[in-house]
Amino acid sequence: MSRTFNAVRAVSDSHPMAVSEAREVAPATVRLWLTDLVGSDLVDAAGQRQGEVIDAVVRLGNGGYPPVTGLLARVGGRKLFVPRGRLGDVAAGQVVLTAGLDALTHFERRPGEVLLRQDVLDRRMISVETGRVINANDIELALLRGAWRVNGVDAGTRNVLRNLVPRGMRRHSHEKSAFVDWTSVEPFTRHVPTSRLLMPVRRLRRLHPAQIADIVEQVSHDEGEEIIDAVHADPELEADVFEELNTEHQVEFLRQRSDDEAAGVLAGMAPDDAADLITELDQDRRMDVLTRLPAAQQAKVRALLSYNPESAGGLMAPDFVAVLDTATVGEALEAVRKSSASAQQSADVYVTDADGRLVGAMDLVNLVRARADTRVKQLVERGDTALEVGDDLPEVARMMTDFNLTVAPVVDQDRRLIGVISVDDVLEAMLPDSWRRRSEADTD
Repeated sequence: MSRTFNAVRAVSDSHPMAVSEAREVAPATVRLWLTDLVGSDLVDAAGQRQGEVIDAVVRLGNGGYPPVTGLLARVGGRKLFVPRGRLGDVAAGQVVLTAGLDALTHFERRPGEVLLRQDVLDRRMISVETGRVINANDIELALLRGAWRVNGVDAGTRNVLRNLVPRGMRRHSHEKSAFVDWTSVEPFTRHVPTSRLLMPVRRLRRLHPAQIADIVEQVSHDEGEEIIDAVHADPELEADVFEELNTEHQVEFLRQRSDDEAAGVLAGMAPDDAADLITELDQDRRMDVLTRLPAAQQAKVRALLSYNPESAGGLMAPDFVAVLDTATVGEALEAVRKSSASAQQSADVYVTDADGRLVGAMDLVNLVRARADTRVKQLVERGDTALEVGDDLPEVARMMTDFNLTVAPVVDQDRRLIGVISVDDVLEAMLPDSWRRRSEADTD
């Protein structure tokens, strides 16, 4: 069967980096590892050696399997581009030209082009299936319907030394368990000259914000910045990722942004997280960023900043669900539906009197199980589990532990409900900074 690159080096002017996002289901007829291709002899139709293959040229895009547009060869000290339409049989050790050398041109990297050996091989990339950082120890090319494409990477650790062994002595033992399909990885491309490629946020959305934050904290600054730039296209995801980053990285990335841009990130964060981050900014920036927040968010953040960060007031979030003691179960459930409070903050629904003083709390589960016309005051429980704004962290932890609370109410001196504390906020405050830093060893 002919192993031929049967297309020309051409890309639509209107979509210079477009790649089909459809997953191919037909099996590839031929597979070839990049390390077996690089260093292969480039021969003419008569079998005479003309040079050697030194790289494969591809165009990356927003998904799918990137097509190989040609090979980069060294011929007589010159680097020439061999378009796929000029290639015949392609195999480990030998690549056949279908045209003379005069048909080849000097290689100049075009916008969007990536050299697999130079730009991707032996570099880190993101596995969007596992949320881990992997290493591209080898890259598999596959011939499908007459065209070569990038099929996946070998992320195994045992195959790193294999690349140092001469081709003829290698044992082709790439571990199947270490093969990662290309549609499940996202390479870093910022280091690629003229690439003009942005890491697509579409793939990153497959990860939890905490997983993205873990990766940002593990990789280099430039790689982390590439991820942050990618999630910037999705303001909600960007804010969620910033909430999960440790303080050092939060400040590091906001330091490079204008006050307006920093305020844009904080505006999407939970008010308590935004307040914590503002206190970490350089003092001469804090007020400028704060005043750029939307009015509602700014009011919440200002209120939180008035409390000691190690107290119940400093730990609480100002978003919760509360209804009057005269409300029915049906009205309480409607309040839950309309609330912007998170799922954790809505785990309990609070009951207050007409002056906003806390009467008690109800489990959301019990509320759902009750008759819609039942008065909420009949379901009230745990009225004595409120924390006061000045309570310290040990008291907060003791109260939540004693009453097995996942969320606890916070009241002011007049017992008016002003916020809630979630168990994850307590855990974050109690864990040492060194424990919060994710270990790179966990990603191996």
